[in-house]
This record gives sequence, C-alpha cells and structure tokens, in this order.
Amino acid sequence: MDEKDKQLCETTFAVESAKQAAKLGKDVASDIIRPTSKSIGENIGLLVDGVFGWLGVWGKKQKIKQDKYINDFKNTLVDEIEKVPPEHLKEPEMYVVGPAIEASKYYYEEAQFKEMFAKLIAASCDDRDNDKISPYFVEAIKQISHKEAMILTLFRDKKTSALPIVNYRLILKTIGEKYYEKYVFIHDNPDNIRKYSDSLINLQRLGLVSLDFQNWLTDNNFYQIYKDNVFLKTQNKKYLKI
Repeated sequence: MDEKDKQLCETTFAVESAKQAAKLGKDVASDIIRPTSKSIGENIGLLVDGVFGWLGVWGKKQKIKQDKYINDFKNTLVDEIEKVPPEHLKEPEMYVVGPAIEASKYYYEEAQFKEMFAKLIAASCDDRDNDKISPYFVEAIKQISHKEAMILTLFRDKKTSALPIVNYRLILKTIGEKYYEKYVFIHDNPDNIRKYSDSLINLQRLGLVSLDFQNWLTDNNFYQIYKDNVFLKTQNKKYLKI
C-alpha cells in the first residue's frame, strides 16, 4: 500500500469512526431526552446484575436456579415495561426500583413474587401511575406469603374486584349464636376451611384487601361451595348456618 492509499484508508476509517460516535451520542442523547422501553429495560437489567452479583448461593442447584431467575426476571421486566405506551414512559424512581430489585433477590423461587416486583417496577416507569406508586408496596410484598400472593393473583385471573368470604355461626339454645369459624375462604381445597384465614387477616392488615361482611354477592352460586363442603356436611345442620 503506497502513502496515498494509506492516507485514504486512514481518512475513511476516521470518517466511519466519527459517524459511529455521532450515532452513539445521538442515541444517548435521545435516551436522556425521552427514554425508551429498550433503554430503560437495559438499564434496569444492569441494576439487576449488580444487585444479584454479590448474592451468595449454596450449591450448584441453587446457583442454577438463581441464574435462571435473573434471566427470567429481566425478560419479565422488559415485557412489562414494553406495555407502557411510549408517550407515558419515564425513568423509574430509584427509591422504588432499587428496593424492589434488592428485595426480589430473596424470592427467585416464587413466580408470583417475580411478577409482582416486575409489575411494580414497570408501574414506576409509567407517568400515569405517579400518584399510585410508593416504596410501601415493596415492604408489603415482602410481608406476604406464597398463599397470600396466590390470593391476590385470583383477583387478576378472575377479573373481579370481589370474592366470596363467609363466617360460620353456631346457634346454641342456651346462649344464642356465636362464631364457629371466621374468615373462611375456599379456593383449592373445599375441605380445609381454615387454610386461608390467617392469610386474609394479614392482607387486610397490609391494606391490600378489604374484608366486608356487611355486603354480599348477589349470585348465590358463589356461596354454594361453602354449603356443600365436607366440614358443613359433618356438622348438625340444624345448629349451623352461614
């Protein structure tokens, strides 16, 4: 290659490098001015890597689980953020997204919690939810159990704002009525009426559900399972009523 060709090659290389630098600067500037779901998702993904990076795991099996969870969690985050219309995207509040990712690393074995944290982080990227998002929700998620998370998902899956709950009352000839079983919610096991009582009380304490015995669902079919379960059938129906 003679000197002239060498100079031409160097000039071409410099021009191409300048083009790439300009494009990179334009992309960065664009993300700063108006973030995209892709840029937000990538940045949060880096934060997830950083938070999870130092977490010690025990045994190869746990390490595999953790690695899979991190990938699934980042994919879920991107999917949720992409649901936000571009005109409503904003950079998430670090006081929400930071604690949410920090807390989520202890729940990588539970799919419900992964989804909850992902939806919370995505909501913090939506300017329509500015007045609804609070760090409190991170603490609330940390204080619920697997059973309680399942109850909350029922409202989404059934697309309803209300689910049936009953109290069983025992009628005695001498002292009248008294509660026999309270906060009975039957879902997956009709014979275990006490399974979710404590969970409902905790969800109400956290302000995530409201337990109301002054109103009821007008469709009596909702309550049929409470009348047909083994617990009620084994009692003397003459003295029990809902």
